[in-house]
Amino acid sequence: MTSPMERRRFSRITVSLPVEYHTRLPDTDAPFQGQGVLRDISLGGTYFHVDPDTSFQPGQILSLTVFAPLPYLEDTDITHLQATGEVIRFDPPAPNRPQAGVALNFLGDLTFCTTPAQPMF
Repeated sequence: MTSPMERRRFSRITVSLPVEYHTRLPDTDAPFQGQGVLRDISLGGTYFHVDPDTSFQPGQILSLTVFAPLPYLEDTDITHLQATGEVIRFDPPAPNRPQAGVALNFLGDLTFCTTPAQPMF
């Protein structure tokens, strides 16, 4: 049997960075934004933690901004990694995991910039 690690197209790196996301609520289509903490990221997707009272549905689209300190890029202290992605899995909090988790598949290329772009929602 193939392990999940062997099925991945891209290698993941483990990193803890702040994340901001924007989406629309599935039931009301109202804009919603929040914050979380990245657990890992690859060229194809990411997994991040959110507050335990937050919920996402598979197929939901998020606009994501990762705040990554990269001081060696063009004289700036902070740069932003931006992506749009689709929720492929939502892990609600559990007794051994107080935070919820979101697995996101990127829908396009990742972009770096020195200031975050306006969210698509």
